[in-house]
Amino acid sequence: MPRKPRLEVAGGLYHVITRGNNRRQIFNRAADYEKFLSLLAKQKRLLPFFLYAYCLMTNHVHLLIERQADDVGRIMQRVLTGYSQYYNRRHQRSGHLVQGRYKATLCQSERYLTELVRYIHLNPVRAGIVNRPEQYQYSSHRAYLGLEVAEIVDVDPVLRHFGARRERARAAYREFVDAGIKQGHREEFYVSDDDRILGSEEFVDATIHRFGETPLVAAGQRQGELDKFDAEALIEAIESVCGVSRLEFCGPGKSSSTIAAKELFVLISREVGASPKLLSEISGMSYSAVSRRYDAARLKLNQCQKTRKLADRIRKNYRRRESQKSQA
Repeated sequence: MPRKPRLEVAGGLYHVITRGNNRRQIFNRAADYEKFLSLLAKQKRLLPFFLYAYCLMTNHVHLLIERQADDVGRIMQRVLTGYSQYYNRRHQRSGHLVQGRYKATLCQSERYLTELVRYIHLNPVRAGIVNRPEQYQYSSHRAYLGLEVAEIVDVDPVLRHFGARRERARAAYREFVDAGIKQGHREEFYVSDDDRILGSEEFVDATIHRFGETPLVAAGQRQGELDKFDAEALIEAIESVCGVSRLEFCGPGKSSSTIAAKELFVLISREVGASPKLLSEISGMSYSAVSRRYDAARLKLNQCQKTRKLADRIRKNYRRRESQKSQA
């Protein structure tokens, strides 16, 4: 059977895992780890994306990536090809270094972002390599604690989930990670390729619904094909549920209800595949403002039950409007 194309969603959170061929070792010395990270940094400059966590183990790699304009497939193909060529040349070997197709699971960000960061950083502890995650050199955990410079990892969006002030957020994050040390392996973070979505039933249904109307997008296709979401239906849903007109939340309004509408518009638009650029054009917000609204919405969704209920009502209203239009 042909392999299913990947679910490529702008703003999507992806847990990426790649393993050595036949689970063989892919890092032999410090220079190998450093080379992989340098290649990742290079692609992050060329094909911008957010990197929230990484952990390089001897025979496999975990990455937590938020996709932006370019496909996760394109990013990983460049990183893995470059690293394989380097490794084979340096260690005088030939053949495939990594195991077939890497795994990239689309995850519900507001539900799993901090959980996945913790789980990835605890890999060396679960493997019995170290007793404490900060003792392991080749993960991004030390950057979160301020023990290393956060060069390629984007720690701020995650730390904001733990507090507004940096030191307090780091302390709360450390406690959160420590609380997970005894959790052990979590099978749900390794869903099969046929179950390429990790999230609540509603999130999975919404994603499947979206891609049921739009053909699944394989790595390498143009971003514009992902931007064809029904903005009008979502605007109408937000007007109906929030009681805020489009002139208000697509304008300079600063009331609490208007700001909530702006944030939920950005959040749900990103969930269904709209790019920050497109949202900037629709709403009149700057690109950076769209990003700030998105971060703020995710934080509130994680901490506030009222926001979660409001977002759920908007999603249902939006899907109903889409369905009505498709049947008209």
